[in-house]
Amino acid sequence: MEMRAIDPRAISLEELVERGAEFHGHLGPFLVCGLRMGLLALRELGSSGHSDLRATVETGTIPPLSCLIDGIQVATGCTLGKGNIQATAHGRPRAVFIKARGLKCHLKVELQPELAERFRSGDAEALAREVMGMTEEALFRWELR
Repeated sequence: MEMRAIDPRAISLEELVERGAEFHGHLGPFLVCGLRMGLLALRELGSSGHSDLRATVETGTIPPLSCLIDGIQVATGCTLGKGNIQATAHGRPRAVFIKARGLKCHLKVELQPELAERFRSGDAEALAREVMGMTEEALFRWELR
């Protein structure tokens, strides 16, 4: 069975957010940040997701920060079941993506430090909608190697 490709330029952010909230159980800013991180990784690495990408998410497994993990899973197709995503307990809103096929490339994406604290409290849904409208540059810093 062939894996479905994910085209980060063709998918609607609104549709992806809807899928993410359904998967995750609610809408929140860290979920949307994870979705946006995943889309950034697909684009920057020229990946179609699923089996040609691996992700290490440095959030740990304590919400709300760990909600990034679910967003990344939905956006990239990396899943615990396939073994191509893992969480490390560093407590940082950062993920490292590796393109597994072709030229090996690494992309490190981190939420801007001042945003992580801001997103921990307040109206989660309103903050999630705010994240949807922010530019990638306002949300993240990233390094491709």
